[in-house]
Amino acid sequence: MRVLVVEDSSFVLLGLEAVFDHLGWVMVGPATRREAAMSLAAKDHFDVALLDINLDGEMSWDVAAVLRGRGIPIVFGTGYNVQTVLPEAYRGAPTLNKPFTLEALELALLGALAPKPSPLK
Repeated sequence: MRVLVVEDSSFVLLGLEAVFDHLGWVMVGPATRREAAMSLAAKDHFDVALLDINLDGEMSWDVAAVLRGRGIPIVFGTGYNVQTVLPEAYRGAPTLNKPFTLEALELALLGALAPKPSPLK
């Protein structure tokens, strides 16, 4: 599995590299700044994205919009209270509160990839 990682903390990135190696997943990026994240989000190939909400003071909502436009599942990673920080457009999106465990990361990313049931007609 290829995972776009948008994260500005080198400490978190080191942990993610170890987890991805353990799981046999490929880290795309990582992008540590919004501009680099926008470039990767628009054109690179990956299955799912792990997106830090705040990249060195810049919110990553436009990166999320590009990913959503491409149909790429997103998991937000944050130290913020998601009830107050997520815009309406992303309420209910999968989130991981930092610090997160290997198990929580794996479940969130795999869960984001799972097919969603279609509404009953």
